[in-house]
Amino acid sequence: MPTLGLSCLPQELPVDTQLGFMNLSTRFYAAFEIRAHDGDGASQPFVSTELLAPGAVFRVDCAELIGQQCPASLDVRVLLYRRVLDDQDPPVPIGMDEAEAVEPQPVAADEFLDVPGPCAVFPPVGTYTIVNWDTDAGRARVKFAQESQVDALISRQNVFGNEEAVWDFTGVREDLASTAPPPLMESAALAGRVTLVDGTGVAGVGVLLRTRYRVRIDDNDPGNDPDAGYGDPIDYRFTDESGYFQFERPPGVYQSEFFSDEYAFAPATVEVETPLSTVGVLADPL
Repeated sequence: MPTLGLSCLPQELPVDTQLGFMNLSTRFYAAFEIRAHDGDGASQPFVSTELLAPGAVFRVDCAELIGQQCPASLDVRVLLYRRVLDDQDPPVPIGMDEAEAVEPQPVAADEFLDVPGPCAVFPPVGTYTIVNWDTDAGRARVKFAQESQVDALISRQNVFGNEEAVWDFTGVREDLASTAPPPLMESAALAGRVTLVDGTGVAGVGVLLRTRYRVRIDDNDPGNDPDAGYGDPIDYRFTDESGYFQFERPPGVYQSEFFSDEYAFAPATVEVETPLSTVGVLADPL
């Protein structure tokens, strides 16, 4: 595939591109390796993200990660790792197993060179997100800059050879088979408080946490997507005497749910992307 001709335009247009990486798998941990594509063949080394747990999101300035402010083309690797306790019976929720350990080699890994990057279009894409979707074991489905001009360009050029314009691969590329997982992404606080209308904290309220997932790539009705949502609970807490609760999870997309035999809640569920300020929930005595 020829290298796209559009290069960075800092002298013509201020561009401050951010890269985002999302792991919307329900079970597998993901690492992304990336570099600016060099059409002359003098390739720079790949730079790796941290290991993203299910639901995790990693965002960083493009220049900080790969040394270019807004590349026209990217080389990308995706590596998926299985949890050490993946086959435990009964299953252990993500985040409840010590250190969230994964196996030392990937169960799916491949690379794709010369993917249209944030400056492949004009005006450039300010936020360029790469997403690993939920799918079968040993398989990866990866989408680039979905619903953007870059996504449309990938579709027009048939970069990945399918109508969904998705990078779909199975198995492990031979030269990536022994790639050890990077360190797990550091956790951040997902915190909140449950109160009565007068501000009094409510103790003993149960809080469940679920991670975001998505299976289907294209959906003309995002409000009616049976293949997207939040998976099984991965952790739980009870509010303390002042009504506070806190989870320590990698920054990501989560849903918190509140339950009690004594109260109804407004809202009963809260969809959040961490890190963020404290979540506030009102309890109404039944």
